Amino acid sequence: MGMFYKNAVCDIYIGKSAGAKMMQDIRNARKNVKIVSPYLSPVLIKELIDLHSRGIQIRLITSDEIEDFYGYEKNIHKLIIQHRHVDEKAKQTKDNLQSLSGTLLFAIIGLGVVLFPLIYLLNNFKLAYGFIIVILMFFVRDAVVKKIKQTKVYHYTYKQLFPFKVFVSPNTGNFAHKTFVHSKIYIIDDEIAYVGSLNFTRSGMKDNHETRIRTTDPEAVAKIIEEVKEVFYHSNLPERDVQFWGSQLYEELDN
Repeated sequence: MGMFYKNAVCDIYIGKSAGAKMMQDIRNARKNVKIVSPYLSPVLIKELIDLHSRGIQIRLITSDEIEDFYGYEKNIHKLIIQHRHVDEKAKQTKDNLQSLSGTLLFAIIGLGVVLFPLIYLLNNFKLAYGFIIVILMFFVRDAVVKKIKQTKVYHYTYKQLFPFKVFVSPNTGNFAHKTFVHSKIYIIDDEIAYVGSLNFTRSGMKDNHETRIRTTDPEAVAKIIEEVKEVFYHSNLPERDVQFWGSQLYEELDN
């Protein structure tokens, strides 16, 4: 990974609100948008979701240090779609076991209620042997309840709303690698490219003092596209699996 290109024709901006022009270009995209940003804000993820709904192809590279990962805004969650699958055979088995558990409970209570007054009224303590049956039914029901808990009816899978990579930051895992994809790159319609310090965050776009370079130089844009493609497909860096990330984002209901 890595590139060098000189003599590119470009515009340079340094200061606050560095993302104003870039967001305008992104919103006006006709075909595709490619973004590399280690940090994301949910409010800006909504922009990508809206573009996707218009048929714009999105490619995103980010890190697991994503901003507001556990926040209250749910746009980041929408990048991953949860599917709950039902094992009908397991569901039928669980329903049968629950029915059996209910029957056993009713029988335990009923037999206990009958035995106590009979022993008292008939003054026949031999009837107390009937509690052996109650105890046996209790243990049988306990085994049934354990089987119910072990029977998994649902399993979950996750898919991406559009293609993206979540690379593992060296700061968040015990990995030998030391490479953090810290670049901020934005490509619109394969015709416009932005590079600089600008993260895809609310503060980066408006509040922070940032640097950004905008170029429409065809050769420079082509070089940047190739570098983003190399990072996306051939970086060999550890990344978060979509199934893992989905399980972190979504609640998985008990079986």
